[in-house]
Amino acid sequence: MDKSDFDIAVLVGKYLADNLTDEEQAYLNKWLSSSVQNGIWFYKLTDENYKKEKLKRSATIDIKKGWQSLQKKRSGRSRRQLWIRWSKYAAIFIVPILVVWITYQQFSSPSVIESPVQVIAAGSSKALLVLADGTSVPLKQDKQGVLVERNGVKIDLKEERVEYENAVGDQEEELIYNELIIPRGGEYSLTLSDGTVVYLNAGSKLRFPVRFGNTKREVELEGEGYFEVTHDEKVPFVVKTLQMDVQVLGTKFNISAYEDDAVTRATLVQGSVKVTASDNGTNIILQPNEQAEVKNGGQILEVIKVDASFATAWKDGKLRFQEKPLCEIMKIVARWYDVEVEYVDEEVKNYPFGCNFSRHATIEPLLQVFEATGTVKIRVDGRKILIMKKK
Repeated sequence: MDKSDFDIAVLVGKYLADNLTDEEQAYLNKWLSSSVQNGIWFYKLTDENYKKEKLKRSATIDIKKGWQSLQKKRSGRSRRQLWIRWSKYAAIFIVPILVVWITYQQFSSPSVIESPVQVIAAGSSKALLVLADGTSVPLKQDKQGVLVERNGVKIDLKEERVEYENAVGDQEEELIYNELIIPRGGEYSLTLSDGTVVYLNAGSKLRFPVRFGNTKREVELEGEGYFEVTHDEKVPFVVKTLQMDVQVLGTKFNISAYEDDAVTRATLVQGSVKVTASDNGTNIILQPNEQAEVKNGGQILEVIKVDASFATAWKDGKLRFQEKPLCEIMKIVARWYDVEVEYVDEEVKNYPFGCNFSRHATIEPLLQVFEATGTVKIRVDGRKILIMKKK
């Protein structure tokens, strides 16, 4: 294990301990996208079931012996330098790092040969802002400047986000609406005039007033959005979708309401929300880590207990699933990477998979991970992904 291997082991150890800085996460993402084998190894190590098993076994690891072995591996540096480096991490994630190191040595055998694959880049920050007069303004990472709507509200275009001037209209004022449209392969965030922050996922659209009135705050969502709503007891905030309305005073929650999905879901992270089915008006109050869902075209509102971090993983730059049908995973993957998915064998659609993968890596390592299970074979043809049963 050379220096670069050691550094990656440290980063993955910090990842397992949920202690990565933004700079370290960027370095890890770059490493993941550089090699299919890196992606396979990372998935193997961070898979929830595998991780639990390894952490159980780590209780039997001789830490002293492992430390002495690491010292030998780093013999070119003084003990004092090595201790300074490790003392920052030891108390938090020394066991995860040892697990990473041992697993890396076991898994990174030269007998594993990478096959050449076509590179498909991840999505990026891009959107289309439609003003009240119909003017369309393309947005991307380096787009900056200030726009002014016809009612005088200033729209600040910043890197990767849009901010509306903090302002509230009077009761008589006509509401002026804008739309933020996110294409496939895109994401963007915006700050509404009340300070509410919205993160929009690929293939989504949000319609909203450039300045809210003083009696209600309503927006309309198609696709997926994560909301951090500014608290205002007198003026509830409502997100309207085709199948449900979500009303809050101030909280954090995720809504997935794609028209081509079978179910619309609202997942609560913090606070409380009231979810109302559009068809029949039935409603329920959600608590944190609860998810309300309505089957599209139906009237049944169901609530289940969930780990909300899975629903919001996309906002945090991750593709994270646990025992989900392959067709559900690939629908999300297709939106983000802007690809078409075709199933040569229909039965593979329902094969369950899990993954914990960087959303900003190229698609190839993720596909290779699915193939590594030995159940499916995947072929890339341009921007089409063909999936078939492993013979």
